[in-house]
Amino acid sequence: MEALGSYLEKTYAAVLFELADESGALHVVKDDLDCWTGICGMVKDFEKLIVSPYFPSEYKQQFVHKMLSGKIADLTMNFLVVVIKHSRTKFLPHIIAEYNKLWDARAGYCPVEVTVARQISNDEAEKLAADIASMINCKVKLKLTVNPEILGGVIIRYDDKVIDNTVQGRLYKAVETIIKHGKGREINEV
Repeated sequence: MEALGSYLEKTYAAVLFELADESGALHVVKDDLDCWTGICGMVKDFEKLIVSPYFPSEYKQQFVHKMLSGKIADLTMNFLVVVIKHSRTKFLPHIIAEYNKLWDARAGYCPVEVTVARQISNDEAEKLAADIASMINCKVKLKLTVNPEILGGVIIRYDDKVIDNTVQGRLYKAVETIIKHGKGREINEV
C-alpha cells in the first residue's frame, strides 16, 4: 500500500505541476497549496473532515468550495475537487510536498537538511545556508532540525550525501581509527 501511495502522490503532483506550468500558474498553485496546508494546521478538525470516510465526497467538495472559493485559483480548486472525488485526500500532504519538490527544482533550489545540537538564530541559519550554497554551488532551501544528542557540530544532508561534522561523529571515527590501526598490536606498558 505504501508503494501505491508514493506512486499516487508523485503522479498527482506531477500532473498538477504540468497543468500549472502550461497555464503559467506554477507560483500561484504553490501559494494555493501553502494556503491549504496553513488552513489544515490552523482550523481545528478541517483535515479530519476532509479525509473522513464518514462524510460523502459531495459534502466535502461543497465544504471546500465554500471555504476557499475566490481565495485560490480555479486550477487548484479543480485539482482539490478531483482529489476529493477520488478519495485521495489522505495523500494530499504528500502530494503537496512532492509539488513543492518539483517547484524547488524548477526554481533551482537544492533541499538541504541540517541537524544541529541547539537552536540557532535566523542570522546563523542564513549564514549557514549561504556557506552551504557556495559549497555545493546551488541555491539552498534549508530545513533545520535540532538534536541535542549530537553534542555539537552539524550534520548536513543533500542529494544522496551526508556530511557528519558532529562531536559524536568525530569521536566515532576516532574510535574506529584506533581500533583499525590497533588490531594485531600489543599494548606496551610504560
